[in-house]
Amino acid sequence: QETTSDSEPGNTECTADDFKSPEEALLKHNRLAVGVTCGDTDPSNKDSHKSEPVLISNSQEHKLVANGTGFHPAATEGVALESRKTVDVVNLSVSCTATCLPFSSVLKETPAMVGFSAKQAVFPITRQPLGSFGVVSSNSDEMDEETNERMLNFYQAKEKFKKEMKIEGFLYSDVSVLASDIPYFPPEEEEENLEDGIHLVVCVHGLDGNSADLRLVKTFIELGLPGGKLDFLMSERNQTDTFADFDTMTDRLLDEIIQHIQLYNLSISRISFIGHSLGNVIIRSVLTRPRFRYYLNKLHTFLSLSGPHLGTLYNNSTLVSTGLWLMQKLKKSGSLLQLTFRDNADLRKCFLYQLSQKTGLQYFKNVVLVASPQDRYVPFHSARIEMCKNALKDRHAGPVYAEMINNLLQPLIGAKDCTLIRHNVFHALPNTANTLIGRAAHIAVLDSELFLEKFFLVAGLNYFK
Repeated sequence: QETTSDSEPGNTECTADDFKSPEEALLKHNRLAVGVTCGDTDPSNKDSHKSEPVLISNSQEHKLVANGTGFHPAATEGVALESRKTVDVVNLSVSCTATCLPFSSVLKETPAMVGFSAKQAVFPITRQPLGSFGVVSSNSDEMDEETNERMLNFYQAKEKFKKEMKIEGFLYSDVSVLASDIPYFPPEEEEENLEDGIHLVVCVHGLDGNSADLRLVKTFIELGLPGGKLDFLMSERNQTDTFADFDTMTDRLLDEIIQHIQLYNLSISRISFIGHSLGNVIIRSVLTRPRFRYYLNKLHTFLSLSGPHLGTLYNNSTLVSTGLWLMQKLKKSGSLLQLTFRDNADLRKCFLYQLSQKTGLQYFKNVVLVASPQDRYVPFHSARIEMCKNALKDRHAGPVYAEMINNLLQPLIGAKDCTLIRHNVFHALPNTANTLIGRAAHIAVLDSELFLEKFFLVAGLNYFK
């Protein structure tokens, strides 16, 4: 079992096998029928590390239905909540090269085109090779032998890594199939049949953000699911004033959604929300409004990118906490006041606590929480909606914190068709001031093409099909 508390990875019981020989590793691999991981598998080849490695850990919770990814169920117990309906998956990449991307950079033998030699003719970008999830075939015995040797070395290193880190679950490279095998740029696009309605995806930016913040998220979803009848609403109504209180920003977003549907006379079959940071709280607030009640049965996926669902009450970064306090004073920000539970002396009358008591999340088919321990702007446990050590020690606010977690998660447990998925993301970040204060990881979920492409190809696209 793995606790959902804010504990160190080393405190988690390890279930990975420590293979005694490369042959056993390969045999185990074949028996599991899992895929090939990304990157250069030769640990000594340091020159190949040109792309930044992205480490992702996933845990899927609450009645997860098997979707062909080979995930195995396991139990997870929380501090404030316990559920048997849990699956835990861990996705980590040891090293990353250009082959992490879906376009293979390996030259293959292809028929010569007019004006080009056979060596110059590479696969067109309209095709999506297996890349890191499959071995590139070759007629050369030497290349096959080298590939097999490198794969054996990699599996040994991977199992050793899992044992040392005491990680329970699977690496993302163990997923045998991609979330989508549709080419990025199909040569012939079929005409969309809109009789069944379209899938409206509402993207909401965070504090001091704008409508272009989630442009890469939109791009990779559209590339991965061409012809998916998707219509994106990149919210811009709050971008001129994100320091207002949540009620004001909720009204703006709700008006924007309804006006968008009416203006374009859209026939909606599904509605999904993608939020970053503070935008996730605005989304949850919209779900509670009576005017949105008509669309509750159409909700499909809620993708939360570093969302402060439990506020910033137990932020470990003194520097960030001080900065937010100063910003709140200078901007007279109602939203920052509400995120820090200083909008009312009684914690149970604060905005975030009262929001946790209202229904909303259980209407989604998928609730996906993406969090990073490197993010110091939004506490890791707040983005994952789980208990933390400081809350356990706090006799005053701790019980209120636990009540909020139960208020949010209990309806998800009771819902029949709702799935809760948690993704933990680790980025390879440069040693800069932004990394030190935690801002780099906070915005990396928006501007890291390597992470976004890998995330959506491995799992993310499944939530929007």
